[in-house]
Amino acid sequence: MRISAIVSLVTIFGLIFAASPMICGADEEGGIATTGEFEILAGSLVSLAMDDLRAQDDRVQKADQYLAALGFTPAREDTADNFFGIKHTYSGGLEGADAEQSYELYLQEYSNPASEMTAALGRIVLRDSAGTYTNTYTFILEAPKGDVSSIREHYVGGAPGKLEVLEANSWWTCIIVQLPEIGDECGSGITKCSPSATSIVGYIGCVATNCGPAFSSASICCSCGCARWCSWAYGCCRM
Repeated sequence: MRISAIVSLVTIFGLIFAASPMICGADEEGGIATTGEFEILAGSLVSLAMDDLRAQDDRVQKADQYLAALGFTPAREDTADNFFGIKHTYSGGLEGADAEQSYELYLQEYSNPASEMTAALGRIVLRDSAGTYTNTYTFILEAPKGDVSSIREHYVGGAPGKLEVLEANSWWTCIIVQLPEIGDECGSGITKCSPSATSIVGYIGCVATNCGPAFSSASICCSCGCARWCSWAYGCCRM
């Protein structure tokens, strides 16, 4: 599967940042020290990953069908307004053994010229290196074309064969609460990026680039859901 090859690359741009300090509090009881590598993925690789997911993942297919019913189609041009992705890998000691977990975020813009709204489809994956735990979150972001920062979020939930698109309470809301706590410069990106942004993906990409690894740490923390298997590395922030 192509997505496996994509996410196993060590770097995409040859650009790896040292992870920022945890903003949500790691496992203080265990005194675990973590290190991380952060990378921004090339748009072409995000595009390939999303194509693979649409071809074989039932939750991404459900989100794509939901958007298609509203007249939206996936954007194809490889630009920063259409594709954005992150990979962040954490390593540390857990219960006396070395452990590693990875986080991946993929975003693709969707368009509908006849609508006053714009949309994006997103996928988040948390996994441990042993293959024991994997957590995925498939979501849809919608916003007015005149204000792409006014984001409303839905997610795909339910059991296989009974999937539903449900209102979320919500990954993006959690992030924008976390970022100002990091510092003024990172928090200011939430409003600084919105006046010139013309797409949801472009807006989120701008905020993420402004914050660097701190954005990824916030996103990971918001995605972990305080589960024991991931919170040791990522901290604990509830959506």
